[in-house]
Amino acid sequence: MGLNLSGLQALFEPRSIAILGASSDPAKIGGRPISFLRDNGFAGVIYPVNPRHEEIQGLTAYAHLTDIPEQVDLALIAVPRPAVLAAVRSCADAAVRAVTIFSAGFAETGDEEGTLLQAQISDIARETGLRVLGPNCLGSVNRRHGVSASFAASEREPRPAGNTGGIALISQSGAVAAYCVLAGLRRGITFDPWISTGNEADVSLADCLAYLALDDDVKVIAVYLEGSRDGDDLRAALAIARDRGKPVVLVKAGRSEAGSKAAASHTASLVGSDETFQALARQYHVCVAESLDDLINLAYTFGFAALHGGTRTGVITSSGGAGILMADAAADVGLEMPPLPPQVQAQLRAVWPAAGVGNPIDTTGQLVNDGRLLSEFLQVVLRERVFDSLIVFLSYIGMFPDWSPVAVDALSDARDKYPDAEISVAMLTTPDVRRQVEALRIRAFDDPTTAVRALGRAISVTRGLAEDPPLPPRGRGPATVPVPAGTVLSEFDSAALLEAAGIPVAPRRRVHSAAAAASAAAELGVPVAVKIISADLLHKSDVGGVILNVPGPDAAAEAYHQVITSAQAAAPGAAIDGVLLSPMISGGTETIIGVSNDPVFGPTVMFGLGGVFVESIRDVTFRLAPFTPAEALRMVSEIRGRSALESPRGGRRRDLDALARTLSALSVYADEHREDIQSIDVNPLIVLGDGDGVVAVDAVITGR
Repeated sequence: MGLNLSGLQALFEPRSIAILGASSDPAKIGGRPISFLRDNGFAGVIYPVNPRHEEIQGLTAYAHLTDIPEQVDLALIAVPRPAVLAAVRSCADAAVRAVTIFSAGFAETGDEEGTLLQAQISDIARETGLRVLGPNCLGSVNRRHGVSASFAASEREPRPAGNTGGIALISQSGAVAAYCVLAGLRRGITFDPWISTGNEADVSLADCLAYLALDDDVKVIAVYLEGSRDGDDLRAALAIARDRGKPVVLVKAGRSEAGSKAAASHTASLVGSDETFQALARQYHVCVAESLDDLINLAYTFGFAALHGGTRTGVITSSGGAGILMADAAADVGLEMPPLPPQVQAQLRAVWPAAGVGNPIDTTGQLVNDGRLLSEFLQVVLRERVFDSLIVFLSYIGMFPDWSPVAVDALSDARDKYPDAEISVAMLTTPDVRRQVEALRIRAFDDPTTAVRALGRAISVTRGLAEDPPLPPRGRGPATVPVPAGTVLSEFDSAALLEAAGIPVAPRRRVHSAAAAASAAAELGVPVAVKIISADLLHKSDVGGVILNVPGPDAAAEAYHQVITSAQAAAPGAAIDGVLLSPMISGGTETIIGVSNDPVFGPTVMFGLGGVFVESIRDVTFRLAPFTPAEALRMVSEIRGRSALESPRGGRRRDLDALARTLSALSVYADEHREDIQSIDVNPLIVLGDGDGVVAVDAVITGR
């Protein structure tokens, strides 16, 4: 479909708003937006539309949209489902720039009438250029411009001064959006702008993501995603955010089978596989949240202040047990916790001999008895600049007026002397103490492991956004490939296509007689592998169709007869297209690479250790095609068995650069021919010693 940002300004920054189905009751759906807009300082014009009233909430009401004396930027539709289609048509006829449909009962219900009505709304949007948000949505809010184009009760809540801002929210669920807005206020952040996209008859989550990524006032984008109909659009939007260095924090619903079905019934979305989604997140440096609470904590972490990106982290704690928990959490999220140098340890012991002075640094409970202790520990650690970031756990002392000044004063002194230091604190506090801590530009968390995990994941994303090279260009190749739809190519024919993709393939000969097999063995050099060629036999070894380490020409002739006889006996109906001979490849590590065509995101490339146990071990990772060799090296680093490639027992390091080039070449080829190829399976791809390259030994390609 392609991203469409036209008309979105009318959703986020309208100068005039009409409410179709406007109500005099500010508690009703048609009345709330009027009340919210007036209370929140909307500077534009509000036009209530309702033929039964001359005045609504103190404003002149209009019987019809056409009675309004000027062009309307945004119309809010709050009428019953049967009247929605006519309302949308009237907006298009009046040249309204955008509409938001609050009404429900469309494709999300699964019934034929609702689905048809939504399709008709989509047709109007496409044919006229009218932008449609929803149906079945909660609307949009942009408090910077006084726009509360929503009926969410969360709009009644004031936005306290000092809340962390610059954090936008996009949600496919209206209820989740309102929950996050209110939970964010309790956490000390204001989501602004925020938007609920509902069924996405026209305006999609991807459109909104791209629009907000281009907004200079937005620093972080939080997303609740159930599904995407167009994976290319979502990728394009994430690429814009990535290129502009905007962190995207995303929680994905519908990862389980039950969740996928619920998502489909909720927003009528097509949900991609979880492996593909995780590949998308890694590739575009999306920070994946595990829950709504996690989403809010991560948005807070990014939005509070810019992160430096270093991974060396120090922990100062008043509890040895909490320090252990924090060290475990740091290891989980890739934070290093280097020990303090001996001279720094000596300085801390001079302050308090009973302290633990490794890392974590344990002040013990003495800090509540000795008001200077925490301040001196902070000064020593920050002065020596051993760490890129510092996390301080102070248990519950922020709850009590006798103790909280110890924490606030020590942190204040540290900030005065080290204004650029990356400091977070974890402790239970009163709201007032939390505000005092945050006023020092210090992130405040309740839970110590939450602080560590949020900081570690945010730092990882920050580093990725800063360091990543651009993606390779996307596009189809010059011609289609000869793979008829649904056809499975034999190993011999698959190898020819892999060569065209730039993937090294083992030398091979196809023969149709025992004598030819003997000649091929002599030509290739022995030992050789002898395999049946049949597109009907994907697992050749299961039918006796593979003989390895054949030692010479005479043995090759015998092997020829043996594989044909075994295959015919095991699968009498299989079409046999000869026998393949190739030299045995030794001295490398077997890996598997492959491609599957995801229904949402297109070609997805898999990599892992190969061999017969690949399906049971599942030590694999994924990326969306296409990607660079640098991205391929990150794939290699993610598998558990990477030591078999980086430092194999009894051998030299494998040729990881050649492996990365091969993975990247496969990804580009798969993307160029996404309309023609359904899947590619190369198992094994043997990775030889450093400098010796890679060799594809067996492959199967299926047409789409």
